[in-house]
Amino acid sequence: MFSRAAAPIGRVAQQPARGMATAQALRERITSVKNIQKITSAMKMVAVCKLRVAQENLAKARNFQQSMGEVKFEPKDAKKTAKNQTCIGISSDRGLCGAINSSISRGVRDSILKAQDVGGVEDVQVLLIGEKCKQGLERQFGNKFTTTLSETGKFQACTFKQCGELTDYWSALETEKTSVFFQRFVSMISYDTTEDTYWSYETVKDDLATEFADYEMEGGSDILENLHEFKSCVKLFHYFAENETSTLSARMSAMDNSSNNARDMIDSLQLVLNRNRQAKITTELSEIISGAAAADEVQ
Repeated sequence: MFSRAAAPIGRVAQQPARGMATAQALRERITSVKNIQKITSAMKMVAVCKLRVAQENLAKARNFQQSMGEVKFEPKDAKKTAKNQTCIGISSDRGLCGAINSSISRGVRDSILKAQDVGGVEDVQVLLIGEKCKQGLERQFGNKFTTTLSETGKFQACTFKQCGELTDYWSALETEKTSVFFQRFVSMISYDTTEDTYWSYETVKDDLATEFADYEMEGGSDILENLHEFKSCVKLFHYFAENETSTLSARMSAMDNSSNNARDMIDSLQLVLNRNRQAKITTELSEIISGAAAADEVQ
């Protein structure tokens, strides 16, 4: 009684041939890729609009820090090794911008490993600005994190006041040497992962007193310390501008490439859909002709 299988109820889905997709699956795939293309095109246009403002801010930041970069706060002994070091990585909070964030993570990682291999280094701290850099280093160096910041430029570019607050926290860290990693904007399609080194004021104050001994300073005894902190704030403001511009240019290029890839994929899927449709029509015509021929032979 139960030897015959029960007939399925409702519509039976058509099983595709081996290695071939059904027309319905191809249409759904084309629709999905078209939606993705619309999103990537919109993100490209948003990046283009923001990039123009970021380039204007970058030009101002570069001019602002140009004179401060000529003032050197470094020890006279170039081979001096710092016992305590800090690595600062500046990245973006969002992805979809190529390898711009992973290169910062690699730079911080290599700096930490190099400091661990050098004798005399007792402690290495990590301060990260940006969610993506945190995700890339959290598993391997999570125990060395002191502070991680995110959403610094969610609504607008980082202001000089925010950089001043970050500099106050940075200066309060008990560290002798700091390595800052950021992306330097080169062109619309190019950026350079850059490392800038800073020495704390307590480490270089004796060398500074000797170097500026021939100058007559106006102000209190802490004028050099204030100048050191002000330079750090100006440079940090410049780093944010460089990194923001590089991120937007990389996102614009990535979204443009994604839109082009989506267009190529749509063309390929449309070609496969047309071939399947033509093969189905050819098969039905062959069946009709064969049936007509068979009917003629019977008559």
